[in-house]
Amino acid sequence: MAENHPFTIMVEPDLLRDGRFRWTLYENGQPRNRSPVSYATKREAVADATKALDKQIANWRPAR
Repeated sequence: MAENHPFTIMVEPDLLRDGRFRWTLYENGQPRNRSPVSYATKREAVADATKALDKQIANWRPAR
């Protein structure tokens, strides 16, 4: 059975550096964590955001 969690990620262009991307991890619609660096491609940003999301879900599970 799939487990529902309150986290989502959004990858957007970096407003300070043209052509680069940053991710934001949200919990219940509120920003919880942001990428510490910008990424050269959206694919790189999504890959790193997915790792951060997986970590956050793993930390969240025992606390439920």
